Amino acid sequence: MEQKMNDFESLAQKAYARFGELAKRYYYKFKRPVVTSGGVPCMLFLGNHSSGKSSMVNWLLGGGVQDVGLAPTDDGFTVIMHGETEEDVCGPAAIARLPEEFDGLKLFGADFLQRLRVKVRNRDLLRSVTLIDSPGMIDSAAGTVNRSYDFEGVVRHLAELCDMVFFLLDPDKPGTTGESVTVFSRCLSGVEFKLRVLLNKCDAFSSLYDFARTYGTVCWNLARVLHTKDLPKIWTVYSGEQREATGGIDLSDFNRHREEFLDVVHDAPARRRDNVFSQALSDFLGLSIRMCMVNHASRRLCAFRIAMLSFCAVISLAAAAFTWQALLPRGSVLATIAGILAASLGLTLGWFLVRLVVYLQRHRLADAVDATFADEYRSSIAVGTSDNLRQAWNAIRDETAQVIREAPLRLPFFGEFRRRQLDSAAAKVFASFQKGV
Repeated sequence: MEQKMNDFESLAQKAYARFGELAKRYYYKFKRPVVTSGGVPCMLFLGNHSSGKSSMVNWLLGGGVQDVGLAPTDDGFTVIMHGETEEDVCGPAAIARLPEEFDGLKLFGADFLQRLRVKVRNRDLLRSVTLIDSPGMIDSAAGTVNRSYDFEGVVRHLAELCDMVFFLLDPDKPGTTGESVTVFSRCLSGVEFKLRVLLNKCDAFSSLYDFARTYGTVCWNLARVLHTKDLPKIWTVYSGEQREATGGIDLSDFNRHREEFLDVVHDAPARRRDNVFSQALSDFLGLSIRMCMVNHASRRLCAFRIAMLSFCAVISLAAAAFTWQALLPRGSVLATIAGILAASLGLTLGWFLVRLVVYLQRHRLADAVDATFADEYRSSIAVGTSDNLRQAWNAIRDETAQVIREAPLRLPFFGEFRRRQLDSAAAKVFASFQKGV
């Protein structure tokens, strides 16, 4: 089984490398362009300040890794990975210590890299999973002060890269900070399948009434953010030694959720397998749709340019001929010069007219991307296989419209041929995954 999954990951990486330049040509960015064969799964911990993220990490690893306290103890991201020799690497040098899959973090600039730390620890759990602790989310006093780097972008990038995302909520502040709302609504959209919401510190409740009020507040806050009929499952957990009862409240359900949480952590390799497959499916299908839409726009614009330039050329030649024959004596040098000037002026005005009309045509095509998508994929939609297509299209729709509206587009002479190559390679990757299941 493990060898088959390694073969799948190797095949996926070859496909990413093969079509990387093609993706750049179509202004498409792979979510996970590097897949390390046999790589270690990653888990990201998010949450409010003092929600217990670092304490949870310490509990999983046996303690002594992360600093904990009531006040904020860390303002950056910490990647905790396995190694025989324990060490801490901070700043830009930390990227060099991480696997190649993390290279995309370089794009977030020096301010972010100054707040990146890698801790190498010789703990048994880290042989099968890498843990990422994040800075606590907290509102500033003025409400307008931002971090010096793109915090939301980093969270989104890590959420797409990691195989599980745990969002911890503190009973004292159950999801009420502005950054928490932003992360839920923007950064975690589309990765809900790997998200787990943990209501932490449940052993601190003094009564069932206290727990019910807090749980209801959490559900109300999530309902305002997620805008879905169904709320995600909220796991009620606590870190540290397992206890049976405290303060007159039964902890049996909390203990059951703790066991489910630990099962998810120890089942990380399977989570990585599913995540790599899901992202490869999304990436290759998204690129195929992007190619189809951009190819369509390029063909339309090329045909439009040719028609407009031909029309302007005919008008310019007609103006030159009229000037040469009707306005001045035929055969004179002045008539010839006037005809040339008339043709040049006509072509120049025609060129600017073509650019203006093409600009308007590009905006029209960008505004009609939904109709173009429905027309290009009408056969798939008709037979009822459109769920994945529509989901992939919704994820790239706005960016595709922006590409058609603004980016330089070249005529793809072999666009459809290359798209069929991509679809064929993607089918092989998915077949390899099915063999490894």
